[in-house]
Amino acid sequence: MAQIPNLDNAPINVTSIRDQSQKELISILKNIRGKKCLVIDPKLGGSLSLIVQTSLLKEHGVELRHLNTDLIQTECTKVVYLVRSQLELMKFICSHVHNDVSKGFQREYFVYFVPRRSIACEKLLEEEKVHHLVTIGEYPLYILPLDEDVLSFELDIAFKECAVDGDVSSLWHIAKAIHKLEFSFGLIPNVRAKGKASVRVADILERMQVEEPVNSSDMGMPEINTLVLLDREVDMVTPMCSQLTYEGLLDEFLRVNNGAVELDSSVMGAQQDGKKIKVPLNSR
Repeated sequence: MAQIPNLDNAPINVTSIRDQSQKELISILKNIRGKKCLVIDPKLGGSLSLIVQTSLLKEHGVELRHLNTDLIQTECTKVVYLVRSQLELMKFICSHVHNDVSKGFQREYFVYFVPRRSIACEKLLEEEKVHHLVTIGEYPLYILPLDEDVLSFELDIAFKECAVDGDVSSLWHIAKAIHKLEFSFGLIPNVRAKGKASVRVADILERMQVEEPVNSSDMGMPEINTLVLLDREVDMVTPMCSQLTYEGLLDEFLRVNNGAVELDSSVMGAQQDGKKIKVPLNSR
């Protein structure tokens, strides 16, 4: 896994966000006693690498695998899936369970949705007749610190979902993430929004503040004074321009994922032909 970024000099205590996410993941694993095989959605692998070290997972009896079409090869009797709410991933899980049942394997299955479960996914599990065989939960990873001054929702196709597919669930996700920030840093007094989607996020956030109020009296002055929400459609030209910073060029040609770029080891002077290494691009 990639190196966890140093967040000590952040303007607000974003380390607490990472620590909380790590604590929630470890709590899930502790509640499943004994050795277990943790099967991770490949899209979540990079995100988890910024939260928890592989060594810590192994201390809690975890054997790591990535979810794909291949069947799970493990001697563990407990299999834990950590996945996004995607129907394609549910099909992989159903295939694994059906294969184990056909071979007479006695295993317990746990499916934890990130950041929340979906009715469509559970319905598919029911249709495939595996829903009663799995224990379902949620791992509420809504926001991820990439650097001292960068927090990511990890919603890389949110604009496409909203503008093309008509799926606005990402707007709820964004509002929920901001509301979680408020429980750590106080109620944000000034919220400014430009664009239809941003206004909608602000409305959802306002509703959440009423339904789940932040106890401002216990927190004192809020650490975040103003939140500015901008729609991508407010400026459609910028993404089409050539980037002129070094990191921007790396992203354009090599792709930056989870604050790191993957390079051939020979580029970094390592004598490991054909192997890729991750190079963090944070301020440290």
